[in-house]
Amino acid sequence: YQVQDVLANGAGYWVKFPTEDFPTPSSGGTLGSATRHVMQGWNLLGSISQQIDASQITSQPPGMITSQFFQYDGSYQTSATIDPGRGYWVKVNQEGDLTISTSQVENSAGRIQIVPTNELPPSPPPGGHSFARPLTYNLVQNYPNPFNPSTLISYRLADAGFVSLKIYDVLGQEVQTLVNSVQPAGDNSVRFDAGRLPSGVYYYQLRAGKFSEVKKMVFIR
Repeated sequence: YQVQDVLANGAGYWVKFPTEDFPTPSSGGTLGSATRHVMQGWNLLGSISQQIDASQITSQPPGMITSQFFQYDGSYQTSATIDPGRGYWVKVNQEGDLTISTSQVENSAGRIQIVPTNELPPSPPPGGHSFARPLTYNLVQNYPNPFNPSTLISYRLADAGFVSLKIYDVLGQEVQTLVNSVQPAGDNSVRFDAGRLPSGVYYYQLRAGKFSEVKKMVFIR
């Protein structure tokens, strides 16, 4: 860890506040793209002004192999998306450049290859603490999609409360309950394994308080 006086686009930073009452965020101009030079091993990346799927990040050289992306909310959690205003740890297999860009969303050429790891990122700086309470609820598109046989479903809770996350088939019949409990506010992820189910289209629904959202996913054997 090194102290920095200037915050560069594309980089992630640790910062410590004396309390959990953060100052009012300050926004600059819209940032649609950021490129960060990375070294082999763990790197801390920043974000841009729009949410994108982590799988849409491109690399130079093309097709660099990376771990999943980790965010920190008191503990490390994987994230399938890169959200504005957040920093993410990622491990890469070689030195190169990673580009987070809205212009790359429809272009698959040069995208990174995400290979999950059980290894966690480096420990936070001594005495550090991080806490960020989301302002909105959000159900993220599962990754990968289509999938075989498992996929990761991520979601964001603005308030603590009872949470239900269920899987349905095309007939609307419930096939599995992934979450059915009280959870704190924050970002969460759960893995859905469809190994014993037939291939096809499935739907997953998140219910939390008055919030409810449904997304479609495809299981291909």
